[in-house]
Formats: sequence, structure tokens, C-alpha cells
Amino acid sequence: MNFKKAKQNRIFQDIVDQVEQAVVTGELTPGEKLPPERELCSLFNTSRGTLREALRILEQKKLIDIKLGAGGGAIVRAANSELIGDNLSLLIRGQQISSEQMKSFSADIAGLLATLAATRAGSDDVGPLKQLVARLTEIMDEQKGGKQILFLMDSLLFEELTRIADNPLYAFLLQAALEIIGRTARSEIIPDETIQNQYYQEIRMIVYAIAQNNQKQARLLTRRHILGLMAQTA
Repeated sequence: MNFKKAKQNRIFQDIVDQVEQAVVTGELTPGEKLPPERELCSLFNTSRGTLREALRILEQKKLIDIKLGAGGGAIVRAANSELIGDNLSLLIRGQQISSEQMKSFSADIAGLLATLAATRAGSDDVGPLKQLVARLTEIMDEQKGGKQILFLMDSLLFEELTRIADNPLYAFLLQAALEIIGRTARSEIIPDETIQNQYYQEIRMIVYAIAQNNQKQARLLTRRHILGLMAQTA
């Protein structure tokens, strides 16, 4: 790794910035261990106390894990929706973004993902889409009244849409946004059979629109579906 001596007027922040950049560019990969503290102090030309403070901030930002004992050290974390969600949450609080704006953003991202999937869906995707509907039917038969059924159906839907769209960034942002909304929800969804059947039919209609390459219908149905989900947790 190509770390440089930290700038003396901002040693602490420069260490954080360099490690962040190495993670973003892929120079540091998930699971990779940073060099020992003594080597890092030499690379950054800093004291152990300053280095440890920088590592503590990197751990708080969920970029690394600090493991103690033999074989321990600073280990790079894998990026996930929780990490993005935490950073988005900080941004939202700082910019005073309302919950309604966040919900609209989530619906827009979901709609864009569905539009892209409907645009790119080909004959090879018809079979997997039919399998998705069959799997959803099995879930409905097996898990009547289950609290997680709605989220399970959505997870399967957006997993398939992401595969067809061939761009995981949409699903990543959507999941992060929904997690933020879920943290601030005032009530839990109580999925009675009426709600479950409604969700099932909505997803079937979305899948059909995508299989028919109907971008407009796929977008409208998916936005409506996501807004309906969030209305249940308002």
C-alpha cells in the first residue's frame, strides 16, 4: 500500500483520509489487515497515540474493525448497506432532509431500478421471472401471517431486478434508504392476509411489466409498491 507521511499541520485527519482513499480505490480490500502499528507510525511519520486516534475514528466510520490479541490488528471491513445507511443518515440529519423527502427518494430509486430492468429484460429472463413468481406463491402458502413475509418478497423481487438491470448500485442505495426509514418508523407492519395478498399481486404485476419490457408501467407500479410499504411503517 502506498501510504505517505502525514501532513504535519493535519496529521490526524490526513491519516484518516489516506486510509479512506485506499479503501475506496480498492488498494485495501475487505478482510485485508493494515500493517502493524509500528510500521504505520513509520509510514505516516506520527506518534502511536495519534495513529490510534485515527484508527479509532476509522472504526467508528465502520471502515475497519480493530481486533485485539494474537493475530489481531486493524482489518478492512466490507462495504454494505448498513455502512451506506449510516453515512446517509448523518447527511440527512446535517441537511435536515424530511422523512417525506427520504421516502420519495426511495420510491424514485426503486422506480429507476425497475425501469432499467424492464429495458434490459430479454427472452433469457422470462424463465427466472416465472421462477420468482412461483417462489412467491410458495412463500404465500407456507408463511401466512409471518411478520417478515413482506420484506422477504421485496428482497427476492429486488434481487431479481438487480440481476436483470446489471447495476447493483440502485439496489444498494435503495436498501440503505429503506433501512434509515425503518429505524425511524413509529410502528411495525402487521401483515394480515389482506396485506400479504395485496403485496403478492403488486409484485406479480411488476414482474409481468418487466417481462413485457413495459418501462413506464414497471416504474409506476414499483414506485407505488414502495410508497405503500413505507405507508405501513408511518
